[in-house]
Amino acid sequence: MKKFSPLILIVILIITPSLFASKINRLRLSSLINRYNYNKKYPKESYFSTSFKHIVPCPKESINIAYFGQSNHGNIIKREKNLNLPYKKVFTYDWRLGVCSKFKEPLAGVDGRAGAFGHISSDTIFFLKKNYTLPNNIIVLGFSKGGTRAQDWASGPFAEKLDFFLKKLKKDDIEIDYLLWHQGESEIKNANRIYYQNYIKDMQLIFKKFLTISKKTKIGMALVSVCNSEKSKSLIKSQRSIIQKNDSVFLTLNTDNLGNIYRYDGCHFNSLGASVIGEKYADFIGKFNK
Repeated sequence: MKKFSPLILIVILIITPSLFASKINRLRLSSLINRYNYNKKYPKESYFSTSFKHIVPCPKESINIAYFGQSNHGNIIKREKNLNLPYKKVFTYDWRLGVCSKFKEPLAGVDGRAGAFGHISSDTIFFLKKNYTLPNNIIVLGFSKGGTRAQDWASGPFAEKLDFFLKKLKKDDIEIDYLLWHQGESEIKNANRIYYQNYIKDMQLIFKKFLTISKKTKIGMALVSVCNSEKSKSLIKSQRSIIQKNDSVFLTLNTDNLGNIYRYDGCHFNSLGASVIGEKYADFIGKFNK
């Protein structure tokens, strides 16, 4: 029979049971396993880690807000001034790790930059707390990738990852209340009629996936085409048609109307632009919680 050293016996008999006795420690262990499995499945994925000390059980009652699309819904907001959020009832669901944590930037689950860059969700939360009285906790979810087109999410390289995300939500019993979509900067601006017909079909397929797992989800869609470019009337027209054809899809705002004073590089938003968008998003959510 194999002999164990006294130190190993202490770990087995004392430390290991104590790990499983705490719900937080069980969540931490689960997050480690999920991180390993995710990195094995997507080894080249850029990753913003949720630290152990911020992990908490997901609240049972909450308003769940998800951010989807491309870079302007990533950790790409350039902060001229830090946005301080002292709220205790605001959390992040890290779908890669399958755990909740106290809300902080950078937002887990999306790509983007570190350092002086933030996420549009901070601005949304600020205005929700400032202008509305919400009875529940808030959970924020992030899932975006810079430079992506609708076709990438519908049937291209990110379709599998979208399905993976939706399965994780179902497994962890996280139901999206509000899906905020901001995408279009990477679509072809002067495409032909068939291209935009396919764009509409792709977007409808993406939204159908969300509405299939949760009929209560309300989708807020921004009108988007500008990124160091002129506005695309054809793309905006296509986006409007998607909103008009679906009772669960609503207009949040037209970010093409935000010029260069709202952007730091002609494409991505600065604090001023994020503040305008965040307030519109808060109004979209707030009107359903009166």
